[in-house]
Amino acid sequence: MALIAMRDVHKRHTLGGGTIAALAGVRLSIARNEYVAIVGSSGSGKSTLLNLIGCLDTPTSGTYLLDGVDVGALDGSRLARLRNETIGFVFQSFHLLPRMSARDNVAQPLVFRGTPRGDRRRRAAEALARVGLADRAQHLPMQLSGGQRQRVAIARALVTEPALVLADEPTGNLDSESTHRVMALLDGIHREGRTVLVVTHEAEIARRCERKVELLDGSIVDDARRRPA
Repeated sequence: MALIAMRDVHKRHTLGGGTIAALAGVRLSIARNEYVAIVGSSGSGKSTLLNLIGCLDTPTSGTYLLDGVDVGALDGSRLARLRNETIGFVFQSFHLLPRMSARDNVAQPLVFRGTPRGDRRRRAAEALARVGLADRAQHLPMQLSGGQRQRVAIARALVTEPALVLADEPTGNLDSESTHRVMALLDGIHREGRTVLVVTHEAEIARRCERKVELLDGSIVDDARRRPA
């Protein structure tokens, strides 16, 4: 069974009394342990697709099954639970809470899960060590470099041991050295057996992936498997 299965998925937005088609009849199947780049120009629909895959939004029509569960049939609370249990997110702008330490930021998904405080702290510390930031656990985001903040975000994505990691332009705000470290972490996450999806406009990043899905005007125009660079 595919981890991600989309069938004739449409997403339409109402704007100024009219309708804009952000996605038009997308069919996409992604198996466990795939490493996929989602590419396309601005306005192609790749961010909309990522939001649907990540259960941050739902299709206007069509079917999306995540690990066999029909996302469209879930209410808000069950959708949030599925998202928390299955998906880890890494965003371009990090989305860290500025007044919380790195450790407490990493622990946030476990707070929503109801994990006891002691277990949250232990698991967050382990996740930070995994990304090479054990010595930065008590630092606030403003005390960290951009690359370090992105590694904190990766630790937060991993703390729940998700089956799927979604990375939205994860290197867009980073220098070349930090980009290399972040992508090496994502490479390693994939080697551990997780499914990793990376939205990117950078060809070099896409070449690291085993599969490239290209969008244009809300439709998939290319879906190619390749040996990663």
